[in-house]
Amino acid sequence: VQDFRFGPANASLAAQQTGAGGGRYLTTSRMFAEQVLARHPQQFRILSQNRTVACLPREDWSRTTYRGRRVLFLLPGQALGNNVCILLFLQAFLEQCQPRQVGVFCAQSASDIFLTVDAVTTYSLWLPREHLKRWDLIVDLGHLESRRNIELWPVDMEADLLEAFDLQPCGRIDGRARPLPRDRPLSIGLLPLASSPLRTIPPATTLALADSLAAYGRLQLCLNRNQHQGRRYAAAVAGQLPEQATVADGFDSIGALMQAVAGFDYIVAADSGPAHMSKLAATPGVAVYTSAPGAVLQGRFSNLACWTVPYSGPHCQAPCGLAKVRQTADGRVGCMGSLGVLVEDLPDTPGGLRPDVVDRLSNDPVPCVRQLGEDPAPLVRFVLDDLAARGAAPGG
Repeated sequence: VQDFRFGPANASLAAQQTGAGGGRYLTTSRMFAEQVLARHPQQFRILSQNRTVACLPREDWSRTTYRGRRVLFLLPGQALGNNVCILLFLQAFLEQCQPRQVGVFCAQSASDIFLTVDAVTTYSLWLPREHLKRWDLIVDLGHLESRRNIELWPVDMEADLLEAFDLQPCGRIDGRARPLPRDRPLSIGLLPLASSPLRTIPPATTLALADSLAAYGRLQLCLNRNQHQGRRYAAAVAGQLPEQATVADGFDSIGALMQAVAGFDYIVAADSGPAHMSKLAATPGVAVYTSAPGAVLQGRFSNLACWTVPYSGPHCQAPCGLAKVRQTADGRVGCMGSLGVLVEDLPDTPGGLRPDVVDRLSNDPVPCVRQLGEDPAPLVRFVLDDLAARGAAPGG
């Protein structure tokens, strides 16, 4: 029986964990347990369910005394935006509840987000069962009520968690943007990709933005070579960007992406993880929304100006609330507008990776995204007006 070392996908080396062969472990990552550990069953005895862990009841979250106690939080998923909001909540929890120690369990791809705060112990993939004894209280954040309909309407995770624990926002984070530099051209990031084609900024719109923003400084288009949608996007804009623009076809880790977002003077981002990451660094810019309500997702943060495509059609209008494409009972995949149905006719989200859906919705976007691609001028004007309001001018 050998010792082992693993790290989550898309995370930095600091997120790697080392385990002792023959130990007993808890993990909530079914993929890790089935795809990695199953190849070496003689080395591992992994408990893949967390139902055996006794958690603090939801009704006791706001009336429990945490001062001086060790509190472990079970994370509800890997969505980068939600985990940024959970980190913001944890900073308020540390400040106001004054626990002895705080930890997060099975952060997986979001591990780099929590590793930015030294006071948070991060278990990226597993928890040694013997470590359970180290924690006085275990809280499963998946029990937050507002998450029950999250696929049909998003939540402001920071605000909902603060309310659930009867806390105020962290006093050190006011949600405002840092000022733009006045003594040099700007470094501008374009981050058009989202995890769903419902929320990705069309290539034609990104090209229009790049042409208009080139006069303000250096541009970097941030893509993802490991994502089918990212590779399609790179091909769609190839050879059409202005000279001032470079392309980052991917980042080695989520931590590196966070550093990039923090390093830009200004960003234009789709409704995506990087838009939430900008909250941590007070990066100014514009967040572009199609299906999701920007006011909910941005919460108390005003560092990014919020722009929503002004789409209205016979079956829906923006923002409709969908985070991902959904499918009908007979397997058709899309949204209300693209399929011509009511939201109740879309009971499920399609499972697994679906490159065919990405291809189809890239070639024939859902109506709100199509409008954004066919008429990018309103968004471009909004971005230029926002830059002017922040004191920027062409030519630096």
